[in-house]
Amino acid sequence: MTSSAHNQTLGARGESLAAAFLEERGFVILDRNWRNRYGELDLIALDRGALVAVEVKTRSGRGYGSPLSAITARKAGRLRRLLLDWAREHRTRASELRVDAIGITLGPSGAPGIDHLRGIL
Repeated sequence: MTSSAHNQTLGARGESLAAAFLEERGFVILDRNWRNRYGELDLIALDRGALVAVEVKTRSGRGYGSPLSAITARKAGRLRRLLLDWAREHRTRASELRVDAIGITLGPSGAPGIDHLRGIL
């Protein structure tokens, strides 16, 4: 498997784990991998009236540090703008717009480590 294919497979697995994690906590997943010319949102969800863009970062070990360290303030700002675009396109109103991040670390034991940060912006 090429490095690019491995990363895509790893990312898709992480997004599925993140969606299940959020649904177990009462979130409603509205969309996955939505994109426009400015970028992509991994997950869009509703959390008790709040419209939430969720950035998912997945690593297959801690060799490159925490998955969440890859999300900069600049990236979080871009995610918020993308969420506004998604809301306009889907004519969706919400009491709040929020950007969350989920970091997933897949270890050799197979059990994923999941960190969820709410409101990273």
